[in-house]
Amino acid sequence: MTAASQAPIGRYRRVPVEVHQADPQAPEVARQLIALIATRWPGAPAEHVGSSAVPGLAGKGIIDLLLAADPADVPAITKTLLELGFQHQVPAAFPTTRPMLWGTFCYGSIDYRVHVHVVPASSPEVAAMRGFRDALRADPLLRRRYAALKRRIVAGGPVDPVVFTRAKHDWIVAALDQLGLARQRPRRLYDDDPSLHSSHQLAS
Repeated sequence: MTAASQAPIGRYRRVPVEVHQADPQAPEVARQLIALIATRWPGAPAEHVGSSAVPGLAGKGIIDLLLAADPADVPAITKTLLELGFQHQVPAAFPTTRPMLWGTFCYGSIDYRVHVHVVPASSPEVAAMRGFRDALRADPLLRRRYAALKRRIVAGGPVDPVVFTRAKHDWIVAALDQLGLARQRPRRLYDDDPSLHSSHQLAS
């Protein structure tokens, strides 16, 4: 077997977005992933963020992890994640100074898609990601509104991930502003490259 085939993280595949009920296994999957990453990079532990970190919140079923890091460590962390089997996001929505890597992690009989956001610790994005997660955990009304938004986006069937991300943008910006977490306006992903909007980009 090759080293790649033995890596604990498998290949990622972009697929059209569907919204699923919350997965009660997601927190345990995240804990195992965090422990796995810590075996290679113990200095800055990852943490579970995103919809799958919020009990009862419907979402895409992706495990999102935040790894807040010293900017000088970002290249080494990226290399460590690649060695675990994670892959560079294609097409890339984030710069190499704040990369997102992705892959799949098998838990039980399910291959979970995983996104790892490596963000400079001083970036306002760190507080925004943590704060939005914590607000969703604490506020049932905010959870219901966010879930309803996601279901409206996919009401006609599965949608392109880029379309889904862009459709949520303004609502999330407004929510962050109301929560006092909008120290800097989040960048609208994929705006710089219109070619990323086409459905053929789903294959990776």
